[in-house]
Amino acid sequence: MFPTSMSRRALLIFADDARLDLARRRLPLAALPLLLQPDFDRAPVAGVDVHVFRSRTARGRSERFVHAQSGRNFAERFENAVETLAALGYQEIVAVGRDCPELSTSDIANAFDHLGQHSLVLGPDHRGGCYLIAFRAAARTLLRGIRWKRNTDCAQLRARAGEARVFMLAVKHDIDSWADVRLAARASTRLAALATFLLRTVAEISSELALFVHASTRFIRLHGQMPPPCAAL
Repeated sequence: MFPTSMSRRALLIFADDARLDLARRRLPLAALPLLLQPDFDRAPVAGVDVHVFRSRTARGRSERFVHAQSGRNFAERFENAVETLAALGYQEIVAVGRDCPELSTSDIANAFDHLGQHSLVLGPDHRGGCYLIAFRAAARTLLRGIRWKRNTDCAQLRARAGEARVFMLAVKHDIDSWADVRLAARASTRLAALATFLLRTVAEISSELALFVHASTRFIRLHGQMPPPCAAL
């Protein structure tokens, strides 16, 4: 699908199906709200087109521009997504995932604003990766050859572009594991209440399951220690 506006700015959302994301992170369905915030199905900033690149297994949704990811690995799929937007004529691109629920529309607007004076705008996560990468299409070669998913994305990009040419946004937490949910629960953010609720809910379910397993084990042990009926006669 081609853009209907004359926008030269695009928001690239690179994400799999939410339930697939949860399974990959070994998180229960109760954690789904963390991956659904924020919802950028519609343009978050005036003059910005939203393009969603989803896995082939994902169900269709109602986003304005939806594309299937293509490539053998993350690097190829991401680079192909960038090339697609460059071919459509977009000059400035902000790329985000869906695993940083602290991300806001103001972060995206801020990233576009700073692209005028910088080659890259990076939003670093708490591990060393990036929850946001903003760049001009003409400089997209800066993204090629990066070793993604190693928690070194941010350092690699800063070294490649040069410190003086990179603007850094505030560090934010992404959600990849229960340890990250606990960090969100302790942080003084709008996510604290939701993360705390999820932790308590799962803890209660786990406790009830543990009690059930413990009682069942005791019954099996007791039953196994009783003599058979014939021996009791």
